[in-house]
Amino acid sequence: MNQELQALIEQAIAQEELSHAFYKRMAELVSHQETRETFEYLAHEELDHKAFLQKCLTPAGCPLAGKATDAKLAEIMAAPAISEDLGPKEALIVAMKREEGSHNFYKHLASLQPPGEARDFLEKMAEVELSHKEKVEYLYDNAAFPEVW
Repeated sequence: MNQELQALIEQAIAQEELSHAFYKRMAELVSHQETRETFEYLAHEELDHKAFLQKCLTPAGCPLAGKATDAKLAEIMAAPAISEDLGPKEALIVAMKREEGSHNFYKHLASLQPPGEARDFLEKMAEVELSHKEKVEYLYDNAAFPEVW
């Protein structure tokens, strides 16, 4: 593995650690129990993402990521103000917007790279973040519209 790719993976790991810390702080901030549990779940998910990235630093490399479907739900939502009264649905909107930003960040970084390992990794990370966004959108859809299910 070249040094540039290793540095990108290490930066991605640091980003997952920041996301974990963000969701943990959010869980401590909110007063609604279900919202707290939602943020704790999301914090745990970020640790899983970090573990995925740590595997990328091993000789086996990054595990394959499945193809995500982009429902574009986050794109039509406005992020609510963060407060201790944040409800579960609003918490999921915050998470959707965060995952949307991560997806766009990696997609943009990939577009700046010449073809090669670094670009391939960044495109894979954009796909991984899109799958995270897809998961949060699914959770939101079930929380906002439970009668559909």
